[in-house]
Amino acid sequence: MAKCYILGSMLNVLQEQYVGMASSMDSMHNLREMFGEQNRSARQIVIKGLVSTKMMEGTPVRDHMLKMMGYLNELEVLGVMLDGESLVDMVLASLPPSFNDFVMNYHMNKLSLTLTKLLNHLQSTEDL
Repeated sequence: MAKCYILGSMLNVLQEQYVGMASSMDSMHNLREMFGEQNRSARQIVIKGLVSTKMMEGTPVRDHMLKMMGYLNELEVLGVMLDGESLVDMVLASLPPSFNDFVMNYHMNKLSLTLTKLLNHLQSTEDL
């Protein structure tokens, strides 16, 4: 008889935990729905800024790179996952024609750089 009581009590506790877990999962789902739109809007704003950013001839490449890296960091914080090659490709596409030789060399030699190393290489090219 005591075993039945203990099993019954354990069953009640498990049912309560399951109901609590189910309501927690519903709450998480509701939060994702509520804030998902805000997150999406934020991502759209950052992506628009990123793709519309073009370096102007004669401006420092360091300033441009820091701006681009800021956008890319914001996207990462917002949950957008991009591989390193795509990040570099976005930066290279934003450079002015004076960096065309650098971009062509980058692709022909199949270089693979982090954004920080790319910044260093671009600054060296700019100094030349």
